[in-house]
Amino acid sequence: MAKANFEVPKLQEYPEVPKIEPGSMAHLETFKAKPEFQEALGFPGEMQENWQEQAIDAMGDMLKKYRSLKVYMDSCVKCGACTDKCHYYLGTKDPKNMPVARQDLMRKVYR
Repeated sequence: MAKANFEVPKLQEYPEVPKIEPGSMAHLETFKAKPEFQEALGFPGEMQENWQEQAIDAMGDMLKKYRSLKVYMDSCVKCGACTDKCHYYLGTKDPKNMPVARQDLMRKVYR
């Protein structure tokens, strides 16, 4: 297996927020866990046919259980203040990995 080549940023007093690079993750695919690892965690080994319904049901359960999730979904004004703190965005520079973009995916289902 080839050794991964990572660009490790140097720590500074004030972090620099990377410039947006649309599509910087387009060449990558999801890293799928092996079925035996999924099953050990109580998840099905393979993707279920009705996975969309299960995901919507799970989100509904979380919204009932965690009032904070509902508050976060309703209170985000998409200002981007969280972007420079998000390790996913800082690592990929992909605007699809900004917290706002991730929340929008959930918000489309939520509304």
